[in-house]
Amino acid sequence: MALSHAAQPADFTVIAHRGNSAHAPENTIAAFDSALGAKFLHFETDVQLTADRVPVILHDERLGRTTRDADAGTPGPQGSVSDISWAELGQLDVGSWLSQDFAAQRVPLLADLLRRYRGRAHIHLELKSQQPELAARVAEQLVAAGWVAAGGTSMLPEAAVASAGPAGAAATATDDDGGSLHRQAPCHAHFCAAGLTITSFHLQQLTRSRQVLPGLVHGWLVHELTKERIQEALAAGLQQVCPRANVLTPSAVQRAQAAGLSVRAWGVKDMTLLFRVVGCGCHGATVNWPGEAREALAADGAQARVAAEAAAAETASETAGPDAGPPAGH
Repeated sequence: MALSHAAQPADFTVIAHRGNSAHAPENTIAAFDSALGAKFLHFETDVQLTADRVPVILHDERLGRTTRDADAGTPGPQGSVSDISWAELGQLDVGSWLSQDFAAQRVPLLADLLRRYRGRAHIHLELKSQQPELAARVAEQLVAAGWVAAGGTSMLPEAAVASAGPAGAAATATDDDGGSLHRQAPCHAHFCAAGLTITSFHLQQLTRSRQVLPGLVHGWLVHELTKERIQEALAAGLQQVCPRANVLTPSAVQRAQAAGLSVRAWGVKDMTLLFRVVGCGCHGATVNWPGEAREALAADGAQARVAAEAAAAETASETAGPDAGPPAGH
């Protein structure tokens, strides 16, 4: 029997990674509109600051891979995003590297996204750089666009979900080695409505963000979902962990969820990993090809493959080695 979209694990959400980036240039208005047009409420994107401290939507911290001089069609300025002004960066073409059909695409401002998608999308916003001012500048933009109140509390329909975090009532859960883990209220509501989730690989950046945006859900992008990472996330007051897909196991996901953390995977490069993260019990995952992912999960035999990949993940977990850092493509 086919696994319908409604019959997928109740908490699983396909998140369009940098928009519908398999079919439009990543981190452009075209990619985000494409995701929403395909009825994906959730999309992920990256924010960093220019030299004049303007929050912009761009993945790479160095220019060149996706940026072109709009007039000459050449790579244009090189160097770091943090060394170029918004006036110069905003003129660059960020679409023609994929196709000339997208040559008119420019680097979006965070302010542009917030105005365009307020009440229409759930944005998973990664604080990409380690710039100390980044969290505060993002918070200013969120207040100005009406996404959050001046105190950092969400003004959107999911305003209550961040209360399902460390500030809520606590209990104690016991892990499989008899250790104690802090238990919070269930967190799967983080994926239910239009809104915003803040993520980063940089724990210090998340700490800064929680200080200015205490009412938003914060998720830590990690490479392995260990007990130590879970404890660190809880100690930092986070509500979500975002582990790499190819090292996930059902037991690790269950441990995080028992502690009250929602789990969202990254690095889903192929269908095998998609079925793996669903089988492991993740609440969601970022993928470049959300439409294809939805179709695969609705196909005949999907349920059996989900179960098989989950079992294989648990069996293979002892041979998975640590990873020193995020791959360039994240």
